[in-house]
Amino acid sequence: MSRPYLYHYVDTFSRSHKLSQAITRKELDKLGFKVSSPATAWEHFAVNADTLVVVTNVPLTSSKTYVHVVATSNTDAPAKNWAAATMKALKKSKLVLID
Repeated sequence: MSRPYLYHYVDTFSRSHKLSQAITRKELDKLGFKVSSPATAWEHFAVNADTLVVVTNVPLTSSKTYVHVVATSNTDAPAKNWAAATMKALKKSKLVLID
């Protein structure tokens, strides 16, 4: 049996917690992951064929959110790729919330 590989990225974004939550769910879906956690959860668990990704959004202030992306897989390449790709997608998202 192979050991699991784990990669993670962290960043703080100048956007609300609610917007970070929406961006996380949309980008995970666009990347082809199946999200299995409720939309209101701080942690978003998502899987694809070979990787588990967990994105945690923690509100720091009303306009700042700490985001932690963790990806794990039984082989190195998918975990490394999906951790980086997920954080990149979260950073580049242009999503806005319409009230």
